[in-house]
Amino acid sequence: MLRLVAFLIGGLLIGTIAGRLLTPGGRPTDLTGLPPPPARVERPCGPVSGKTAIIVVHGQSNAANYGSVRHTAREAVDNFDPASGKCFAAADPLLGTDGMGGSFATRLGDILIQAGRYDRVIFVPLAKGGAPLAFLSNEGAELITNGIAKLKAAGLTPTHILFQQGETDAVSTTTAEEYASLLHQLVKRFRAAGFDAPFYLSRSAKCDYIAPYNTAAVRAGQLSAVDEALDIRPGPDTDTIGNEGRSSDGCHMNEAGTLANAALWAAFIK
Repeated sequence: MLRLVAFLIGGLLIGTIAGRLLTPGGRPTDLTGLPPPPARVERPCGPVSGKTAIIVVHGQSNAANYGSVRHTAREAVDNFDPASGKCFAAADPLLGTDGMGGSFATRLGDILIQAGRYDRVIFVPLAKGGAPLAFLSNEGAELITNGIAKLKAAGLTPTHILFQQGETDAVSTTTAEEYASLLHQLVKRFRAAGFDAPFYLSRSAKCDYIAPYNTAAVRAGQLSAVDEALDIRPGPDTDTIGNEGRSSDGCHMNEAGTLANAALWAAFIK
């Protein structure tokens, strides 16, 4: 039933308002048939208004361009590139992360604008395929510190931070307590920089081909990491997207799953 609800949400929103996961023993999603990335169209990052959403997208592969089908935004959706500090028209694969396929974020931007919630959406991708939370919170924290520095230099302040991660930890020995502690450590980097946007944490652990035996601990850690003082809020349960929305690996999203993922996130963006 939950899987059906996820797809109904996706279909309703879209109709109405219109891989590589590297783990021990894992295999990548095949994105080799995709054409070269599109030419980038630079656009000014500013000015921004009260109807502009500036959304950081962090996590691992399902937040990092590992969808099997690319999308070019139809609305005023931009991609802030943390490498150059410039803004470009949003087209998959989004700049700022390592996958070469499609992103739920590009579709999410169209949904938010078509629904009348925002006039413009700027996405700031920071995710890295296959990254465990310990990496993102420690040696991989440069993804955050660089993103923060580039955003400040461009005069941009995030309005939302979305975090979708957990598949790699679901095949490790990460405990629920460790997951929550590492997540708090990661969020504190944003808070120390003065970025107080609400931090939305998805519940994500499903990746069938690598037999995620630690799923229960990761999902419990994601639930317990919600914290009022740090403004960490519950996000969507992306594990409700079943294999009908996944590539053959049972992990990364096909076109239907990417749309459903975007629709699930849209319900949390106010």
